[in-house]
Amino acid sequence: MKDAILSIIYLLIILAIIFLERKSPAEAIMWVLVVTCLPYAGLILYLVFGSTAAIKITAAVRAKRLKSQLQIPQHQQPATIRNFSTSEEDREVIRFNENYNGSRLTSLEDIKLLTSGEAHYRSLFKDIKEAKECIYIEFYTIHHDLMGEALVKALTEKAQQGLKVIVMCDYLANISTPKKMFRPLINAGGEVIRIKPYLTHYRSHRKIVAIDHKISYIGGMNIGKQYANLHEKKTPWRDTQVRITGAATLNLENYLLTDWLTAVPRKRWKESLSYIETLKRRDIPHSKKLCQFIIGGVDNNKEGAKMCYLSMIRSAKKRIRIQTPYFIPDASTLDALKTAAAAGVQIELMIPGISASFFLDPITNYYAGQLMEYGAKVYRYKGYIHAKTMTVDDELCCIGSVNMDMRSLQVDDEVCGVFYENSFAESYNRIFDEDITHCTEFKWEDYKNRSTFDRFKESIFLPFAPLM
Repeated sequence: MKDAILSIIYLLIILAIIFLERKSPAEAIMWVLVVTCLPYAGLILYLVFGSTAAIKITAAVRAKRLKSQLQIPQHQQPATIRNFSTSEEDREVIRFNENYNGSRLTSLEDIKLLTSGEAHYRSLFKDIKEAKECIYIEFYTIHHDLMGEALVKALTEKAQQGLKVIVMCDYLANISTPKKMFRPLINAGGEVIRIKPYLTHYRSHRKIVAIDHKISYIGGMNIGKQYANLHEKKTPWRDTQVRITGAATLNLENYLLTDWLTAVPRKRWKESLSYIETLKRRDIPHSKKLCQFIIGGVDNNKEGAKMCYLSMIRSAKKRIRIQTPYFIPDASTLDALKTAAAAGVQIELMIPGISASFFLDPITNYYAGQLMEYGAKVYRYKGYIHAKTMTVDDELCCIGSVNMDMRSLQVDDEVCGVFYENSFAESYNRIFDEDITHCTEFKWEDYKNRSTFDRFKESIFLPFAPLM
């Protein structure tokens, strides 16, 4: 009887993989083999790392709550492209993100690049200290270390002063961060929510801060000592965060509040909805510094971050520069980069020189080799580069939480900003040039002459690339 029940479960799982999950053929075949060839263990692996049931349930719950409850008010009117002077390449990307991703065009008053954890935390903690109305924070991880404790202390002081303080972080990524670290903040009236409280590798990877409806942050940094160059091995740590003021802040704030509204416990719905109804955010005049914010993950099934990247790659005429801690693109992204390289666009990829992990490095090197075959340049940063950026020519710059890997591009909850001001793209290109001076080039000859053991690791880990 027990064997019959297990057989039925296995059959249902296999049918779900083939007919319901809508995975790529290669990934579907991989999971069918894992489930059938590894009794019990294969089933557990699939439920944790392969099944998209959790993400679909989360998406359905979010959609139901937002449909049945109050929508986040769109106080700020979108910018209109016809009122601004932009290149045709920029206009194509703007139109794509408006039509495909539903991303409202907005603008900046000011943007500040922060390329170290020390600079980021100095700026963030100063803004928290000076906050007068509210502080909303969403990070993937808030580590239980001196930086995490310092953040909680600063937020607790503001909550005690009567400010609305909301903190969100991913459940699984913060499983080692004890609840007691947040207790002073909660006791002071702050709110702490751990998003996606279930066991699956599809996570909430967004990093957004909004303060007083005036200031916002996005980028690659979380809260932890490693981002401030205090990691035992991964140092120097190189990352990118941006501080934004202007109309764009309200767009980012809306994304964060949507996450909050769909994550609060049912018993706190009315209280949360009442708070949103009381928000009084002024319209901020648009400037000429245009930008859009793209979200990916449970909000839709369109692979928004990936499709935004593809639109940017398609617009390139001279050069594409990418910084990422892992380079594990899906087939469409890799083909787009190969196509651009073959057409004469210079591709430059910067990855960590310090090992990310035993299994990630061989896959990153393999995909980097795929680009080098078409003339791309690959740089290994003498340290750990955690920035997630892409610049196209001197026209576009994209900064956010999106790693160049399959999970970030396709399923994780992510956010990135596309900035259309040429001077900003030029500024980041100068930063990239400076970063190159701290790199060693990974050349095509190095890749071709890699060891037999490296080739063996590639063969072992490549089938699992969709999970990385």
